[in-house]
Amino acid sequence: MTPRDDIDIPRAATKAASKVTAKAATPWVLTDIEQALRASWAADTCSPDDVERAPWTGENPAWGQCDITALVVHDIFGGDLLFAEVRLGAEQHGYHWWNRLPGGVEIDLTHDQFRRGQQVGEPRAVRRPPGRLPRRAEEYELLRSRVAERLGPLPLSQPAYGTDTDRAREPERGSDAEAVRGAFEIVGRRLSYLDFGGPGQPLLALHGHFGQARTFTRLARDLAPKWRVIALDQRGHGYSDRPADFSREGYIEDAAGFLGHLGLRDVVVLGHSLGGLNAYQLAARRPDLVRALIIEDMGTEIAGDLSFCLSWPHRAPTRAALLEGLGDAGPYLTDGLSEYADGWGLTVHPEDMVMSNEQHKGDHWADWLARDCPALLVHGTRSDILAADHAKAMASRRPHTRLVQLPTGHMVHESAPAGFAAVVGAFLETI
Repeated sequence: MTPRDDIDIPRAATKAASKVTAKAATPWVLTDIEQALRASWAADTCSPDDVERAPWTGENPAWGQCDITALVVHDIFGGDLLFAEVRLGAEQHGYHWWNRLPGGVEIDLTHDQFRRGQQVGEPRAVRRPPGRLPRRAEEYELLRSRVAERLGPLPLSQPAYGTDTDRAREPERGSDAEAVRGAFEIVGRRLSYLDFGGPGQPLLALHGHFGQARTFTRLARDLAPKWRVIALDQRGHGYSDRPADFSREGYIEDAAGFLGHLGLRDVVVLGHSLGGLNAYQLAARRPDLVRALIIEDMGTEIAGDLSFCLSWPHRAPTRAALLEGLGDAGPYLTDGLSEYADGWGLTVHPEDMVMSNEQHKGDHWADWLARDCPALLVHGTRSDILAADHAKAMASRRPHTRLVQLPTGHMVHESAPAGFAAVVGAFLETI
């Protein structure tokens, strides 16, 4: 049985919307979008997997176009990406992609490619890959650009849970807290973030390697309503795009650009591990943006190696299987896992993390000592990243710095959430 063979774009208009408007563009009717996509399909946007089964021709223009077509439709409307297995008799013939709009209507613009009796299985909604597509990125960009030539500027490509113009609510990890996921562009890249909202003062939170913004969900709940936590998916992490590099300058420019996007200055910045280095370097280089620092288990003399992560599994059939394959690192990576069309995997590319780690090695005492704004340094006494003597030296050498030690490891906010929130809250009361 093939799903959604009874719905086409004109019919969907009666259930969804009769027109779509892009920024600085005239309204589009849904048939405009369908026609622009069909006119943009070509052999150079056809999936190589499908070309192996049959060549692309103008007589069957939808052939091999479903994945990137669904992504362009998702860019415009948001909603869900649907994915199902395709079979011809007993033989598996790849996968099919289509869309479910936010109101629940399903749209499949490439279903007419199946002309040999192929059957499409039961669909499931899948998460859009974060950042740059791991495969078919060039074909997607080509298709998107051709559609834009016919329609005018398209909305920014959508992250899995919406953009600034699609203020989708994202329940975080089953808690009562809700965060709004937004996105902005900087130097041609999209960075995603979570704004936990509320009337309180803004606090920028920066995660560590392998992490993402949602790691601060519990902290945001504990600090509300006095503080409004806004957490960035840093470059190459979470739902943010992969950059060309992971330089120190790049991370700092991202954080500064993010605050500029939000119209914020003179904020408190909290950072864990990599995020801690980024936080105090931001304070050193852009003192106008930072009025206080909270550094979680990060030092100023940074060494270490992350190349061990290159041996981690790329995909696993289930979340439990992935955690098992990650071994001892698994408990530290629970915020950085996601389900994809081909199984469970990390939300980062391990080779990116190795590159990033190489860029942040070195002696950063000068940046740590460049400012004397109020600072809290939280050290996990069982940390294998920050030694106790080094933490004490950081506090003693820098004015207006308070050191708090908690009996936990490097992931203080994860392994001792109540204690971490308590010491952070107490420090915030003093500034």
